[in-house]
Amino acid sequence: MGYIAPVNNEAALNYGNRMVENEPAIAKVDKIPATLFPPVREEDERNAYRHEQEMDVMTKRREIEQTLYGKGRQFDVDV
Repeated sequence: MGYIAPVNNEAALNYGNRMVENEPAIAKVDKIPATLFPPVREEDERNAYRHEQEMDVMTKRREIEQTLYGKGRQFDVDV
């Protein structure tokens, strides 16, 4: 019979010496909370003249701004 020299298996030694971790290596990502939408008011949905009312308010606001700041008067006179 022949002589078999003792040989250390590096892979087996490294595998046996590994430390077992209690926590996973990849951290868990929390879930994204659900979005909450504000409640829709029923009176706005049923008001068919809401757009016209907003336009009236906007034109009145522009008229007040022109009287206070004088913007637009010079341009309108020249045209």
